[in-house]
Amino acid sequence: MHILKKPDLSDLKLREKLAKG
Repeated sequence: MHILKKPDLSDLKLREKLAKG
């Protein structure tokens, strides 16, 4: 699952954290 945009990767991590939290 490679993301084209680097910022997206950061956003994805943040979203994952929120989803888990």
